[in-house]
Amino acid sequence: MNPGDYDLQINLKRWTLVLGVLQITVGCLVGFIPPGAVEWFRGIVMAHIEYTVNGILVIVLGFLLTEMRLGTAALWVWFVTLQLGTWTNGSAGLVGAFAGASSQLMPTINEKFPPPHGTDNPLVSGLLQLCGLTIMVALLLTLYGLLRKGGTARSPVAGE
Repeated sequence: MNPGDYDLQINLKRWTLVLGVLQITVGCLVGFIPPGAVEWFRGIVMAHIEYTVNGILVIVLGFLLTEMRLGTAALWVWFVTLQLGTWTNGSAGLVGAFAGASSQLMPTINEKFPPPHGTDNPLVSGLLQLCGLTIMVALLLTLYGLLRKGGTARSPVAGE
């Protein structure tokens, strides 16, 4: 790993933690939206849960960042895909709530809480597909980076 990559890791770790806390905050704020303000309240419940849980995931992965061994490009791909994936997950619920529609990718929620305008909203489906792809990329890069680092515990700073 280049010395510059360690600096990038520290910078990305800070922003990952900040954005994780922001995502939890957004999730909590979404929880204040009253049922009458949207077409499909179950979308608000989904957004509330997804933003808060994904914010926790972002924070956990942020703390793991300095334990990973990834190059500059991979670090940036990790950061961008993690952010895209976690934010689009809650956003799918938010869009569904205001549109009053969901996606066929959510069969259980559609069966228990049918949205008033159907289950074929292309924006909700697109957000969920983007979420699934990007979160998987971020998780696989996390695993790869952790496994690549191995059992070494050396500090990149000389003398430590």
